[in-house]
Amino acid sequence: MKIALIGLGNPIVGDDGVGIKVVDFIQKTLSLPSSVEVIGDVSVGGIGLVELFKGYDKIILVDSIQTRNYQKGTVVELKPDDFASALHISDYHNMDFFTALEFCKQVHDDIPEDIIILGIEIINVMEFNDELSKELKSKFDEIVKQVYNVILQKTKEEIKTNVL
Repeated sequence: MKIALIGLGNPIVGDDGVGIKVVDFIQKTLSLPSSVEVIGDVSVGGIGLVELFKGYDKIILVDSIQTRNYQKGTVVELKPDDFASALHISDYHNMDFFTALEFCKQVHDDIPEDIIILGIEIINVMEFNDELSKELKSKFDEIVKQVYNVILQKTKEEIKTNVL
């Protein structure tokens, strides 16, 4: 079982970089199961991002979200199907992630079905800064703990499945 852990966001747009910072912290300070490979320095989106999924059995994406439905710093587990109503296509060079995922599934047979998105609620995405806001800094340890626990839970599920 090969699992890719990917932190997404823009590291110079304040809280938008929280996914990158969380995955980087986990990789540097915590022990990851051997089945988990961190794909770092991901600065692509859409079809370029989905192309990175090839050869993996499961993908765990950690990214910021802005729904205004949760308190800042809340970690929400989502699946690509949760965004089905938002899919659209204008041209294949500028596809959003979810459109690119559907497109790649149609053209490639090695894109995993098991994709987990851990969205971290943020508020401000218009502030150029390489630091997290005070609110996210104060919740950073809890965010890391929640994301890490999901990673461990998902890898344990795989171990149980493989044993049966």
